[in-house]
Amino acid sequence: MLVTLGAATGCTSFGGEQPSPEEHNPVAPAAVGAATLSVPPTFDGKKGWRNEETNRVYAVAPRTGYLLDVFAGSDEFPTRPESSASAAPAPATTAGGKPNGTVVIARGADKGTVVWSSAPLKRLQIARPPLLRVVNTAVGEVAVLVRFGVVPGDGLVRSRRLTVVDTFPVSSSGNAVASTQHLERETPGDFGAVAVSIGDGGVLFQGNRVEDASEGVIEADPATLWNPTTGASNTVPAGNRRRSTVCDEADGDGCTVRDVPVSTVAGGVLTAEIPARPQGRFGLVGGWSSSEIGPEGRTRATLLGTLPGAMVIAWAGEAGKPTLYAAHDPGSGALLFSGPCPAPGGGEVDPQGLRSSFAAAPNGRYVVAGSLALDLSARTLACLAGDHDRRGVALGAVGDDGIAFGSLLADGQAPRAEDEAEPAKEPAVVNLATRRIDPLPAQTAVPDLLTASGTGLFTLSVQREEDTTSSAAIAMYPAADASPASAPPAK
Repeated sequence: MLVTLGAATGCTSFGGEQPSPEEHNPVAPAAVGAATLSVPPTFDGKKGWRNEETNRVYAVAPRTGYLLDVFAGSDEFPTRPESSASAAPAPATTAGGKPNGTVVIARGADKGTVVWSSAPLKRLQIARPPLLRVVNTAVGEVAVLVRFGVVPGDGLVRSRRLTVVDTFPVSSSGNAVASTQHLERETPGDFGAVAVSIGDGGVLFQGNRVEDASEGVIEADPATLWNPTTGASNTVPAGNRRRSTVCDEADGDGCTVRDVPVSTVAGGVLTAEIPARPQGRFGLVGGWSSSEIGPEGRTRATLLGTLPGAMVIAWAGEAGKPTLYAAHDPGSGALLFSGPCPAPGGGEVDPQGLRSSFAAAPNGRYVVAGSLALDLSARTLACLAGDHDRRGVALGAVGDDGIAFGSLLADGQAPRAEDEAEPAKEPAVVNLATRRIDPLPAQTAVPDLLTASGTGLFTLSVQREEDTTSSAAIAMYPAADASPASAPPAK
């Protein structure tokens, strides 16, 4: 069996010709020491544990320190179809102690111990991989699971095509935890066309769209925003047609756009213009617009990422001025601070490539994207792209202590664009407070994500000799006893 490092995606293979999920019990205790990676000295290399992720999706609750995943058990249907008001729910486990159907499982990230597992969820013939996210709410971290599938009919009972949402407080306990909110949406069309965005502002079901900018025809149905803690829903309409501020008539594709709801933040719903164009306008429904909040009057922008207390935006410059990277308040749009971060050699970095590398510390203080590092508490921006004397670094996971991990940039190399081939990595660790970069040994694995306790998540690609397909596993390593994240707080 060959094990290699892969990128954390939040979703591993789901369905297809993969080993049966019935081959092992997913709620059995994790085998500590089963993961044998070479890890940085900030982690305890002898206490790593591993979680097979074939046929599953996962999410991390960084503040609580839990790894959650969806076990796609055997959703076998009885002779008569299940009704939504079934008086006799299926037992939580089989005679062998395995989950009886699809369940959500939460493990402590440090040791892999199962903290809680859900009761069996509504049975579906799954039509596409589910979505699992952890969002921040007024009542703490909440796990949101969205599934897509069919409840088959029988005789007089028609089949139902559903998008189903269940939510669970991450701080739950027990082995048959019921969802606190449950939603079923009829889905008559293609499941693959269902656009769902899950964020701190709720679950947004985007409306259907018809786009033909050259003819000025842009139709967009209202979106539906669902609150994962109360279960309340409300509609969010699209904006009126307008002329794009980043469109050139000479392009021949028309300049008519509409602002449509696309995602959520803690303060509400974000919109973006369609048809989508690079550096096009975006904004908050009922609030700010990117055409009004830019530093130095800038209007062409790319939203790199958001978190509860801030959003980071790349603002394009005019007439040779460098791109400015800025932190803004997501509720008001107010500028907090900004600064440049040119690529090695003085060029500019493609902001679209930075979106995929956006990451934040569990407590939200530090934010990284490519070679960019922001301290939202001190309101400082560091550019670690390198210069003619020192190599730069592309950053990845970052902890509450300001220790980040990444890979060194080759001479003259900017952080890669999203569609570029990934070069061989040279791992490094960075202290964001001092901006010191230290190379790590060549075979050292670096984490994809860190929890508040300093536990690191590593994603593995597993090639089995008996199976030509690749599956995946999650390896978790707790912080070493002497690392800053594991030390007791100062008094």
